[in-house]
Amino acid sequence: MEKDILQKYSDAKARIRYLNKAIEKLNRQIEKLLHTKYGMAGDTVSRGRKGKKPLGVVKVYGFPVPEYNKALRQLKQRMNMLRYQEAAMASIAVQAEEFIKSVGERNIEMCNILSLYYLEGLTWAKVADEMNVLYGRKSYSSESCRKKHDRFMGNL
Repeated sequence: MEKDILQKYSDAKARIRYLNKAIEKLNRQIEKLLHTKYGMAGDTVSRGRKGKKPLGVVKVYGFPVPEYNKALRQLKQRMNMLRYQEAAMASIAVQAEEFIKSVGERNIEMCNILSLYYLEGLTWAKVADEMNVLYGRKSYSSESCRKKHDRFMGNL
């Protein structure tokens, strides 16, 4: 197993978080276009002239169809990308879990650290807290967990 599969898994999770944020932003934009006055395009036009005198001005409003269609197209594209990325991440997750399982056969402590950091997505400080809870002692710090990780990965 490749040790860089863990980094690929972290990258895939980050990509999915980005796509979810982008989809949420597009949904808010579409809602704004549909349900508020900000979605209306407006302009002031002259009614015409009688000689040199204007007959008055009128405000004209309309729905920005091109902007709305563009937002819908982008939303559809992002939704398709998200589905593709989630499918790809599922296979990467299986590979990452298999790698961590193979590590657990040699070093259970490192298996726990890798699972907490990569699979759970915890920070090093939270990894140390969880390790202290798991092992029932206060011998883990964020720096010690990170250094154990770095040494282990360097030896692979």
